[in-house]
Amino acid sequence: MLTYSVGLNNIDWNQLFHRYDFGGLVAGYGKEKDYDKIRTAFEHSYKVVTAWNNDNLVGAARLLSDGICYGMIFNVGVLPEYQRLGIGRGLITELQKENQHLCIHLTSTFGNEEFYKKLGFRNIELLLPSIHTNQII
Repeated sequence: MLTYSVGLNNIDWNQLFHRYDFGGLVAGYGKEKDYDKIRTAFEHSYKVVTAWNNDNLVGAARLLSDGICYGMIFNVGVLPEYQRLGIGRGLITELQKENQHLCIHLTSTFGNEEFYKKLGFRNIELLLPSIHTNQII
């Protein structure tokens, strides 16, 4: 059964670290296996959401924010065998809960722009965002 968890209290750090081994997320620290930096990045986040299939961590994402005006989504990662099942959408939805007042930005990895557009984000040409919209930079 798929569930989402908010916060760091129930994170299995080893599973989280290994979810980022396969990609360039978390500034490439997963590929480098620099787990201390990954943990520090997640601990300094405004909000962290993880997706679980029973006891297996299958996805994670985090939000950095000042809590008042702006937020930025980073490190949306779902295991390849769990992609296209709505988990990425669920992670983003959970990050946005109670943060609708924020102007939320994200930087998409190449090829995933359409996924984020379906969630209400839009491309911007300039780094001058409109207030209270979701955007892909």
